[in-house]
Amino acid sequence: MSETLHETAGGWQPPVLAGGLGRRRVAILTPVLDDWACFATLVREISGLYTGSGVDVVVCAVDDGSLAAFDPASLSLPPESCIVAIEVLRLALNLGHQRAIAVGLCALADRDDIESVIVMDSDGEDSPSDIAALLAAARRNDAHVILARRAKRSESAAFKLGYRIYQAIFYLLTGESIRFGNYSLLPMAAVRRLVHMPELWNNLAGSILRSRLQRTEVATARGRRYEGSSRLKLIGLAVHGLSALSVHTDRIFVRVLLGAAVIALASVLGIIAVAAVRLLTDLAIPGWATTAAGDLLIILLQTIVIVIAASLTMLASRSARPIIPIADARQFIADRQCHRIAADRADAAEVLKQQASS
Repeated sequence: MSETLHETAGGWQPPVLAGGLGRRRVAILTPVLDDWACFATLVREISGLYTGSGVDVVVCAVDDGSLAAFDPASLSLPPESCIVAIEVLRLALNLGHQRAIAVGLCALADRDDIESVIVMDSDGEDSPSDIAALLAAARRNDAHVILARRAKRSESAAFKLGYRIYQAIFYLLTGESIRFGNYSLLPMAAVRRLVHMPELWNNLAGSILRSRLQRTEVATARGRRYEGSSRLKLIGLAVHGLSALSVHTDRIFVRVLLGAAVIALASVLGIIAVAAVRLLTDLAIPGWATTAAGDLLIILLQTIVIVIAASLTMLASRSARPIIPIADARQFIADRQCHRIAADRADAAEVLKQQASS
């Protein structure tokens, strides 16, 4: 049984779904780009794993500019399924993975019928079986953001090497270690905090680090795609890494200044040492002092120019109005659909009763 509701952007509110007594309600947020077959497999797998577990699930798919629309007829779920609704937010254009997630979080931030939001990929690489571990950790650590840490990866050796390099650079530039991606469980209080952060528009994982929210990590193994091959290649990893670093530009800027100061000081000391050797000893060979001092002076001048350019760029960026996701995200939503699988547990029970009598 399903019911489809449509509304164009501008004031539409999804129906508040009543959950059964003692049941938990979570939302699964997943961006989709022309991958509805994998999305349907994901929904069916979640339904099969968690029906009867006391958890009601609202699936929110962010259609990130797909050419084909979602067909609810591609799903066949039992009326007693834990999936109570599938909501599709169709974006007006392709914003990219991270910004699609930001738009989805903004759309869910004002929901009162949802306890938490689980962000995951729709292609199977974020395994639905790990949702149970995230929920269990959330019960033990109330109000914590639960992060899926990749204890085991399934990508190629080149990808793993690139990811290790990314982690090392991230730690060197920010002083923070990052061992997780988008797969996470966010309490609604955390969602409502994140959607006001300009950094969310660029990267979810980096925003969680910057938000100062309490965090708990859960070890998981990365799954394999339901169909096809992973779209995140080395170039995609580089873009993803830069977006995560952009969240910490102020911290990176300070570290660059400190590094430049060290280089400048070393250059000045080097020039003084060269002059001392040339003027006070007989060790210098002809032309050596001029060449060495000239090279050190070039390094010093280049360092000063880089510091000035970086400072002006940083100051200019701080005077510009940032994008606040909760205020700006809604203009990118072209259409919203809600496919009701079952209005509540009572509806599902009534369907079963009718089927049994017939």
